[in-house]
Amino acid sequence: MNIFKSMNFRWPKQELDTWSSLRKTGYILLPMLIYFAVHDIAEVFLWALLEIIMRNSSESVIKLISDNPYTIQGMINGLKILIGVAAIWTAVKGEILAEKPEQKEQDKSSQTVTKYMMLGALAFCSAAGLNLLLNLIGFTGTSAGYNRVSQMQYGVDFMIGLFLYGVISPFAEEAVFRGLIYNRMKRCFVPWIALVFSSLLFGCYHGNPVQAVYGTLLGLLIAYVYEKYKDFAAPVLFHGVANISIYTVTYNGSLAAIEKGTAIIMCGITLVLAGVFLIYIKRKT
Repeated sequence: MNIFKSMNFRWPKQELDTWSSLRKTGYILLPMLIYFAVHDIAEVFLWALLEIIMRNSSESVIKLISDNPYTIQGMINGLKILIGVAAIWTAVKGEILAEKPEQKEQDKSSQTVTKYMMLGALAFCSAAGLNLLLNLIGFTGTSAGYNRVSQMQYGVDFMIGLFLYGVISPFAEEAVFRGLIYNRMKRCFVPWIALVFSSLLFGCYHGNPVQAVYGTLLGLLIAYVYEKYKDFAAPVLFHGVANISIYTVTYNGSLAAIEKGTAIIMCGITLVLAGVFLIYIKRKT
């Protein structure tokens, strides 16, 4: 079996236990490297295609593109990560389908709706609480990289941004970091290593200290709920709700405009509620 077929195959834990740590690491990280390589190549081609379109378009089309640089950049970023995921989809699909257990009769009841509503509430409260906390301690103002990313994200047309950050990014990033990396790391090593290191990789993927801390903390929660729900829809939903909530609330800079005392109260309430929802999920799933 060649290296690419081996990479796409979902090896059972019994087989993986016979492998060296180096071989296991390659099995985990090679698909992620392919994802990054493909999405970087795709980005180059997409920008080149845009340049060709601009050279052969009317002035009105050129003006439309020129007047919306952040929206265009956001759309290209969305396309490139989807192309990257497509390149490793065979491996991802094998992992997420194997992790999903057969649906039980009781799971078809209103209990399932309640559990996913609690999941959405946990996502909203944890994302809001962490953002408020990082803003209150002044961490968000310490990173020029974070400020550049924020400028780009909030420069995207609002409706397009909702789709990019609420649907495309959650699906693609969860496919890579939970669907693939977390599941494989869990079989190759032990669950706590998978939980910690997949979350660290997810945080570092965002490329600046502020989002690295936020992404790592949120990644721990996402991996935990994935483990509890045993359904790939759970981390995608959590990620999507978290992104949409924060993007909607902060699109016009409203988070920074909140008075400090009010922000402290809101931070405390949302984090306490997040704890309540987390306890519910722990007990009921």
